Amino acid sequence: MLSRGEREQGTDKERSKRQERAERILDAAGELLRRWGYKKTTLDDISKQAGVAKGTIYLHWKSREALFEELILREWRSILEDLRQRLANDPTGVMLSSLTRHVVSIAVGNLLMLLSDTETLGELRRSNIWQDIVKFRMETTKIYLEQLRSEGLLRTDTDVQTQLKMMSAICTGFFVVNPLMPPDSRFSPEEMVEALAETLHRTFEPEEPPAPEALKRVTQAFTQVLDRYAELLERKYNESKL
Repeated sequence: MLSRGEREQGTDKERSKRQERAERILDAAGELLRRWGYKKTTLDDISKQAGVAKGTIYLHWKSREALFEELILREWRSILEDLRQRLANDPTGVMLSSLTRHVVSIAVGNLLMLLSDTETLGELRRSNIWQDIVKFRMETTKIYLEQLRSEGLLRTDTDVQTQLKMMSAICTGFFVVNPLMPPDSRFSPEEMVEALAETLHRTFEPEEPPAPEALKRVTQAFTQVLDRYAELLERKYNESKL
């Protein structure tokens, strides 16, 4: 008869094995999503890519949609952690141009690059989890811009709602322009990051250097926003599991 310690050790090993298998399946789903898009990627494809039986996937997720929703949540959690580390090492990282540079640098080569691609993601963009994340992002982005404006770190000659629309249009344009351009006129990933950051700086930020105390106050407030974002992602991530 096994002791309590042995039973607990066995349970921990089984839990670790289950988690490792789930991560392998998510990795496979992410690779195929990049390659073929959401609509064309099937559970049969994912199971073959991950080296597991198709039925094994249902031990982790109740449906194909649930699997992809968890994949998106995992990507966002990874991105958020990376962003936290970058901001901790950049005193001016909370400025609009600097923050954009960090976020887009993280996005290049990441699944996040697909988030503006309607064709690739398809109906996944209409899921409840996706809509909750988008709503929270829009709400917190507006709060962030208002904080920048109140501290003199963003121009105030245009109302915040118009600024938000302009920023969305500019960012979307940079993400979708390359396929429309001749090969020799396309941005490299590094050029795109710098050009987007510079465009936002010239369009929205004042010419004067930011005041250190203003940066400190906005950084503290923005850190709280990231904390709430992390809580939302963690809650949704846990809810997505069987």
